[in-house]
Amino acid sequence: MNRIRKAVIPIAGHGIRMMPATRAVRKALFPIVDDRGRVRPVLQLIIEEALNAEIEEIGLVIAPEDKAHIGAYFSRLPGPLKKVIGNHEELLEAAELPGRIADKLTIITQDRPNGLGDAVLRAAPWIGGDPFLVMLGDHLYLSHEKRCCARQLLDAYADLQAPVSGLIRKPVDAIGHFGTVSGRPEPRSKGLYALDAVVEKPDINLARDRLRVEGLPKDTYYCWFGLHAMKPDIFDCLARMERDGAADGGELQLTGAQAMLSKQRTTYGLEINGEHFDTGSPRGYVDAVTAFADPAGFSGNPDNR
Repeated sequence: MNRIRKAVIPIAGHGIRMMPATRAVRKALFPIVDDRGRVRPVLQLIIEEALNAEIEEIGLVIAPEDKAHIGAYFSRLPGPLKKVIGNHEELLEAAELPGRIADKLTIITQDRPNGLGDAVLRAAPWIGGDPFLVMLGDHLYLSHEKRCCARQLLDAYADLQAPVSGLIRKPVDAIGHFGTVSGRPEPRSKGLYALDAVVEKPDINLARDRLRVEGLPKDTYYCWFGLHAMKPDIFDCLARMERDGAADGGELQLTGAQAMLSKQRTTYGLEINGEHFDTGSPRGYVDAVTAFADPAGFSGNPDNR
């Protein structure tokens, strides 16, 4: 069985929605405080999600100008700083973790932010012929079960040996911000769907006409969760789109390539038992800060609805 060992995390975007703060700090490095008082950047939490899912190698797709800064963060703790921390063991352990993570990271440069699809395509030489996980560089996840959200998706891939993306339910007034899909329930597993339509940020009329999923409440849709388990054949679709000039608004969209691939082979969506947070938007960042500070009390937890 060919399991997924590599993950790609694109973080080269400018973070327009979070300006002017992103002029000073890249959105991937915005701080999140958890319920134990640990302060970690968004990117580290995404990497830890990958490692908890038993991912072994992680490719960070970054802007060239960020290479030195990202490299400096994921490095061994300097001796003078270690001395300042002193005998605060828990703080020292947290401060040293980025350096221990470093060996698992590969830096991949994206000369200019040209869409998520372009970022994934830049990783093709590093991926080679391996299956891989795409994790959005501004999305955080909280699971409602023992398995982390990425692990849930990778378990589905291990069973299917086919492309499968995480899904989450969204109300109709939110779908303009997400890739949205329709599909047919797969009897082999609860929450699994064979996809038959994939549309990036659809308008409401299109969604009501083409993207309804049997069994969902009225005006509720399945949208991308921010996790995608893929095979290398997605690169063929992305390269074809790039060659044909099929960019959306000047950007190469991953959702467009997924829609193309779904016409060539069966692709799947899995409803993830958890929440996702788009930290690249002000509202999403506030929700993430709230949820990670008190996971049990966050309103998204099904036990508190």
